This record gives sequence, C-alpha cells and structure tokens, in this order.
Amino acid sequence: MENFKPIKQIKASDEVAQQLRTAIFDGTYPAGSKLPSERELIESFMVSRTVVREAIKGLEASGLVEVRQGATGGAFVKAITFERMSSACNDLFFMGKLSFTELCEARLLIEPMIARMAARNCTPADAEALLQAHNCESDTLVYPETVVLRQKVHYLLADMTDNRFLAGITKSLLQVLANITNQFEPDTNTIHPPGLHLSLINAVIANDEDAAAQAMYSHLKGFLDRLQRIEADFRSQTDK
Repeated sequence: MENFKPIKQIKASDEVAQQLRTAIFDGTYPAGSKLPSERELIESFMVSRTVVREAIKGLEASGLVEVRQGATGGAFVKAITFERMSSACNDLFFMGKLSFTELCEARLLIEPMIARMAARNCTPADAEALLQAHNCESDTLVYPETVVLRQKVHYLLADMTDNRFLAGITKSLLQVLANITNQFEPDTNTIHPPGLHLSLINAVIANDEDAAAQAMYSHLKGFLDRLQRIEADFRSQTDK
C-alpha cells in the first residue's frame, strides 16, 4: 500500500485569515480601509468570535492590519511598504544569514538595471527632482542625515522604474546597508563625496539607458569598494 500522508484539517481561523488576506491583496480592502466588524465577519463566515479574533490576530502579526481600540476602532489595512522587506533583510544579516559582501554584490547587480529603467521612463518632472536632489548633496549635515540626503537619488531612480517590487528590493538594500554602516559611522565625504551622481543623472535625463547603467555600476563599484574597506577595518579593530 502506498505511504499516503494523513490529511491535515485546516483551522477555521487560517481559512478566514486567508480569505481576508486575498481580499486585501486584490484591492477589495485598500490601505487605510477598515475590515468588516467582528460581528459582520462572524455572520459572513458563520464561525465563532474566537475564530474571527484568531484570524485578525494572525493578520496583525504578519503586518497586514493594525487593530485600533475604541468606539471608532477595528482592524485597518496597513500600507504595504518596503520597510517590511527591509526589516526582514536586516534580521537575516544580524542573524548571520546574509553577509555584508552579499548585500553589496546585490546592489551591483540590481541598481544598474534600475538606472536603465529609470532612463527609459524619465520625465521632465523626474529630471527636475533628480537635479534638485543632486544640488542638495553638498548641504552640510551631521551623520547620519548626510547619508540619507545622498541616498535620495537612488530612491528617486527606484521609484522611476514603475516596478514596485524592484523599487522595494532596492530601497531595502539601501536601508539595510545604512543600518550596518551606522555601526562604524564613516566619514561620509570620504566614502561618498557630493557630486558623484552627476554623470548618472545626466545619462538618465538624456534617456540613455546604456550610459545610465554603466554610470550606476561605476558609481557603485567605487563607493562599495571604499565602504567594504572601512567595514573590514572596523571589524578588525573590534575583533582585537
């Protein structure tokens, strides 16, 4: 006789949570909207109050909804942003599941493609935003505000792809590397002097996809090489 596996009965709360999750992702309940009340869910699914509460608790734990108390409270759909992805990547790094080198390599692979797509899609409004971000890079701020200021061009380019998944990955990499770099607070003007984005911005504004991809790779290679040397020196000092 075949070695069949026993059939596992799906918990009612899991089924309720899955149906609500599907309704959130297909736009039935967009970000900021309120899910049906507990009573309405009980009647719709024909389940107990305990089942509904377990389902909502699961959605809250996964970051899909925020439960608010009070007369106007309830379960509200949260915006799905790259911060959730950043948090997961950050946890993986600090648990030793991702290395600093791997994160740098990922940026070198992904961001030239981001620059290429941004060049393809660049509008006059995008060009103005990029130039404005570039002009602000020389502003004198304390660490880590300077880092955030000089990352803005990369954030703008990511949004210009019109691909939310790629934008989310890019922003997550930027955020995780910034969190790691915060440990050793390097001199920002040493690893990323102002003005390094100009050739990249000019290529994107000119809608030159090849030049934009090459400019991004060259920019990142120099920046990440400097950052990795500083990170290695920091590790060697702390290991002594």
